[in-house]
Amino acid sequence: MANGKKGFHKRASAINELINEIKKANSLKEVFIPEKYALPGGWAHEVVSSLGKSKDVAMNSSQLRKIFTQLKNIEEKVARNTDDNLTSEQMNEILLLMPQIAYARGRNLISIGFYNLLKECITPEKIKDRKDYKSFVNFYTAVIAYTKLSN
Repeated sequence: MANGKKGFHKRASAINELINEIKKANSLKEVFIPEKYALPGGWAHEVVSSLGKSKDVAMNSSQLRKIFTQLKNIEEKVARNTDDNLTSEQMNEILLLMPQIAYARGRNLISIGFYNLLKECITPEKIKDRKDYKSFVNFYTAVIAYTKLSN
């Protein structure tokens, strides 16, 4: 039993460690590098492991997919840009995801740790251009993939 709790705390601290990395970085493309998140044991895998063990709420995979669909819809629009800049309309769409995520948190559909992670990512300070947004979407895609593996 002690080992199970220790494993939970390791995973929970992995989310906090990732949040701290994001806070220290100038933008998301500095943090979300595939070799750090994509492989087993990387950030995405650790986030999913913590979601499955979260005490405050059971993470709902349909809620993850709902957010994912919105991210991908915005990504399609961003991909059409002729340069790396995001338009103000695109940035607004990205930022307007947070009230929906907060609503999901308020209804206990996502964990507090995952909410805090997304809250650190979805800001104008961290998503400054198309590369930052793409980095975030790629990370989130990896989270979705590891969620499917763990189910």
